[in-house]
Amino acid sequence: MTVLTEGGADVFVVNLNETDEPPPYYVEVGGRRFSFDGSTFLIFGHSAVMPQWVREHEAEGRLVLLGERDDRYLRYVHDPTEEMEEDEEE
Repeated sequence: MTVLTEGGADVFVVNLNETDEPPPYYVEVGGRRFSFDGSTFLIFGHSAVMPQWVREHEAEGRLVLLGERDDRYLRYVHDPTEEMEEDEEE
């Protein structure tokens, strides 16, 4: 895992190029489950929109993670409030 810094925003990047399998919908990091949000950024050319996306999610209390796959970053989000709702259902 590496850290990408763009436009004052820092985000962890996990390498998903190690397998030919389709990228996972969920990624577990540090006991937290990140869900793929269905969108991607180009690896080259992401700096115009990526920092704003990171800041918007962090302002809402969500954590973000990028998954590097070929020439794209897949966008993953962890929402602690969803995790608490799942715990309450059990």
